[in-house]
Amino acid sequence: MLTDRTRYRVTGLVFLVALAAVVLPMVFDGDGVESVQLEALPAADFQVERDTQPAPDFAPVVEVRDELLEAIDEDGYDRATETRLGEPVLFPDDGNVDADLKWAVQVASFSQEENATAMRDRLRGDGYNAFLSNIKQHGERATRVGVGPLIDADDAATLKLELDERYELESVVMRFSP
Repeated sequence: MLTDRTRYRVTGLVFLVALAAVVLPMVFDGDGVESVQLEALPAADFQVERDTQPAPDFAPVVEVRDELLEAIDEDGYDRATETRLGEPVLFPDDGNVDADLKWAVQVASFSQEENATAMRDRLRGDGYNAFLSNIKQHGERATRVGVGPLIDADDAATLKLELDERYELESVVMRFSP
């Protein structure tokens, strides 16, 4: 009876002999692969055309940049909403019937971002779509924890009651803008 090691060696030897029987005659028969001769292409006559367009006017771009710099403080917070640029904006319902605005439930607000992150992670672990939104009010920074967005105000009110009961909170229904 052959051991596994001997069987592998015999199999390898048979493979190499078969490979040699196929490849060696092709190598030594002298025919090999025929080389292909390519014809040289005629030299192309390139003409470079100069761009005659005037230089772009960057004034509108500079104007937009200046407007953004005025709207954002040195820490990256929007002066109008007091929310860090690029983060969800939560604000009280002002009665505006803007279809682009959604609803969210602000669960809590923390001065320590670590506490807000822990609350967000707990809510996510329980299956809620929780997010953070950093704000700066009167020079003080805070991190709000919200759940949403929701399309319907009634759904937001129902979610608020559910969160208040489950986590013993006093959350707030807010308007949400991404």
